[in-house]
Amino acid sequence: MKNNRFAKWFWQGAGVLAAASTVLAFVQPNEVWAANLSSNSSEYVETNHGWVDMFRSPSIYSPVVGKLELSEQAPLVKKYNNYWYEVDWQGQDVFLTTSSRFVHLVTTDSTQTVAPSSTNTASSDLSANTTVNTNGLSSATSPSSSLPEWKIEANKVIAVARTQLGVPYWWGHQVPGVGFDCSNFTAWVYRTALGIRFSSSSVYQRYHVGTPVPLSQIREGDLLFFRTANNPTGGGHVGIYEGNGMLIEEGGGYGKVVQVSLYSTWFGHALVFARQVIPNS
Repeated sequence: MKNNRFAKWFWQGAGVLAAASTVLAFVQPNEVWAANLSSNSSEYVETNHGWVDMFRSPSIYSPVVGKLELSEQAPLVKKYNNYWYEVDWQGQDVFLTTSSRFVHLVTTDSTQTVAPSSTNTASSDLSANTTVNTNGLSSATSPSSSLPEWKIEANKVIAVARTQLGVPYWWGHQVPGVGFDCSNFTAWVYRTALGIRFSSSSVYQRYHVGTPVPLSQIREGDLLFFRTANNPTGGGHVGIYEGNGMLIEEGGGYGKVVQVSLYSTWFGHALVFARQVIPNS
C-alpha cells in the first residue's frame, strides 16, 4: 500500500516538474526578449525653461553640486521618490526635483518605425514609411534620389511630426502619444527624425537653434515662431513648416497637435521669425 502511494506521489511530482520545465521553456525566450527590448530604451531628465540645481543627496539642505542647463540631458538612474530623480551626472549619482514645473523625462528608443498618415497631403514627396533611429541614423524606405538632401531630411521631420496628430497639449512634457507643449513637440520631432538634439525651451529655440531665415524664404522643416501676448518677438510659440502654407504644431489654441493653414488662421498674422535647422546640401 505504501509502495503504491509512493509511486503515485513520485509520478505526480515528475509531472509537475515536466510541466514546470515546459513553462520555463516558453517563458525564458520572452523574458530575454523583454530584457532586450528594455535595453533599447533610455530615459533622461531635461529642464523645461531654465536651469535646475543638482544636489548631492535627496534634500534641499544637501550641497548643490551643479546645474542642469537648457539643452542638457541627465541620464536617469531611477525615480528615488515622488520628489526626487536620481541621475548620473559626470560619473556621480546626484538628485534633481521631479516637479513638472521645472523638468520632464525624455524616453528614447534606439530604433522605432513611424509612418505618416495616408490622409495628409499638405506636403509632397514624403516617403511611404520612414525608419527612424534616435541615435541619428535615419533612412527612408523609398528615398527619391532626385530630391536634394535637405528635402529628404525635411520629409522625415514632417513624417514623424504627423505621427503625433491629435496628441493633447501638456505643458512642460514630452511624452509621445500622450502629451507635449509646443517646443517639447518640435524638440522631440527633430531628435526622433534626424537625431538632432536641442533644448525644449521655445525661447532657446527662437534664438539658438539653426540659422535665421527670411520669412519670404521659409521651406519645409523650418521652425516658425509666433508673436504672443507675453512674447512679441516669437519666443512664446513655435511650430514646424510643412510647405504649401501649412503648419504642424502643438497647442496654439487647439489643445492638440494639428495641421493648420498660415493663411486662414491667426498664425499667419502672428508669424514673426523663422529658423532653418536643416542646412543646404
